[in-house]
Amino acid sequence: MMHGSIIRISSLAIFIATFHPGTSTAYDLTDSFSIEGTATIVVQHADLDNVFNESDNKVSDTGRGATILDIGLNYHPTNNDEFQITYSFAEGEAINGIEAFRLAPFADDLEEDLSDINNSDRYNLLEAWYKHTFNFSEQSSLGITVGIIGSSGYIDDNEYANDEISQFMNDIFVNNTLANLPDYDVGAALEFESGLWSVKAVAMESENDDRNDYNYYAIQIGHHVATRWGTGNYRIYAFSTDDEFVDNDGIGEDNLIGYGLSLDQQINESIGAFARIGIQDDEVPVDHDEMISFGIAIAGNKWNRPDDTLGAAIAFLDGASKSSSEINDTKAFEAYYRYIFSDYFDLTLDAQWIEDDLRESKDPKGILIGLRFNANF
Repeated sequence: MMHGSIIRISSLAIFIATFHPGTSTAYDLTDSFSIEGTATIVVQHADLDNVFNESDNKVSDTGRGATILDIGLNYHPTNNDEFQITYSFAEGEAINGIEAFRLAPFADDLEEDLSDINNSDRYNLLEAWYKHTFNFSEQSSLGITVGIIGSSGYIDDNEYANDEISQFMNDIFVNNTLANLPDYDVGAALEFESGLWSVKAVAMESENDDRNDYNYYAIQIGHHVATRWGTGNYRIYAFSTDDEFVDNDGIGEDNLIGYGLSLDQQINESIGAFARIGIQDDEVPVDHDEMISFGIAIAGNKWNRPDDTLGAAIAFLDGASKSSSEINDTKAFEAYYRYIFSDYFDLTLDAQWIEDDLRESKDPKGILIGLRFNANF
């Protein structure tokens, strides 16, 4: 039933965005209640080598798409209190459905992700939380959020590589996959800000691949800087779970532990750069234990398109040496150009190259070309 209705829902969102008056991309229904959303259509074509489907048939050339509708409802009765509910509906899996690589070519939540989310018997509801903010001074505050949350909204954030709807598509450039960030589970988050410094922490309960419930904890310290080139953000974080993961011997229990950096720096009025570094312990079965990625984002000021963005990034991931990972390393490159039609419509042309270097079989690799269209309301 969802499959038959998602296209009609997306068409309605596009219609609303077309005829919605004003300059905001959110409806303020009252002074304290607003609704906003994005309808996304993505089409990807892949030229693949050494990739096989579930029937062990070689896949060399394929095209797939997906349609996603995200809707957020926000109620803020006071300046210090906020309630948020976020829904997402999707049809299709894009190239992710082939499961060709360890990295997902499109990082958004797609049809399978929104069905029985995290084995919770919950469909389409991503977030439902309440936040209260304590203001200590004009530059110092503490926000406390409880409910169904996403840890990626607090940990490993980045100015130029953190949004699969408006920036890079591949999941390695949206968040560091080695941070193992759980999303859409019950938890709590703290956000403390004081001047140019911030501290964020999350505690969540989730479920691992063996369907064991586990607890996830992460903390991040951030520093905002203003240089002669422009603003920048420098973050360091660490995470740990409890010991609900089977170890590499398959007989004991162990935990996931890791840490990382997420950096972004404006270079001038047109160019920004970012970098990520991640390390995780491989005492439990994981694919990679180290990663580094970096890239740039260029605003279209030079060609009189200041709202457009040209982005490019590259990532290197080392296969886990202690675990049973079959991967030596993974490499990914992505470039995109986002063309802004208006506050309500944008179109992105995206190109990716991905390769997994395997230890005992042929290396899957591919070149992917994608189009992503957004209608915002």
